[in-house]
Amino acid sequence: MLSFFKFPQLTVQRLVTLAMAIALSFIMGKLSIPIIPQQLVISLTFIPNTIIGMIAGPVWSFIALGLLDIVDTLSGNAGNFIIWWTLVEAFQGLLYGLFFYRRSLSWTSQKDWFHVILATTVIMLVGSFIFTPLLIQIYYGVPFMAQFIAGRWLKIFEIPIRVLVIMTVIPQLQRIPELQKLMHKT
Repeated sequence: MLSFFKFPQLTVQRLVTLAMAIALSFIMGKLSIPIIPQQLVISLTFIPNTIIGMIAGPVWSFIALGLLDIVDTLSGNAGNFIIWWTLVEAFQGLLYGLFFYRRSLSWTSQKDWFHVILATTVIMLVGSFIFTPLLIQIYYGVPFMAQFIAGRWLKIFEIPIRVLVIMTVIPQLQRIPELQKLMHKT
């Protein structure tokens, strides 16, 4: 199996850090701002999701974001749990792990900027521009193109904001010695 699909050792410290990042993502998700209901939501959950990807790797990030989606759905009293949204979230976790696992970022490195731009674009392309509109069309009957005409295309402006926030916040967080240990241990 490829080395980037390797499970990092799930130590108590890594497990607790993952639990805190999942809780932070859950809370930030509750503080999200809906612009167009069930279509366009602004949220900062990508920050803890990036942290999860950094320390957990692709496989544990897949599991962590899948569990987060299940808990988030069931805690909202929505009663509309659909496994496909959970799989989309889990797949995004896999992508966060692939792009950010054991990767140190530096504000001054052009290579890191390009890496974060690529990662953010791919993650948003998969989640926000392909699978979410497709699932909304399937389950709610809103045509794919109608969603983009109504405003989904505005999420493209979120890409540079996410890149800037990630490149501002994550290198600072990576200075924390405990986080450095989690990032570089297998």
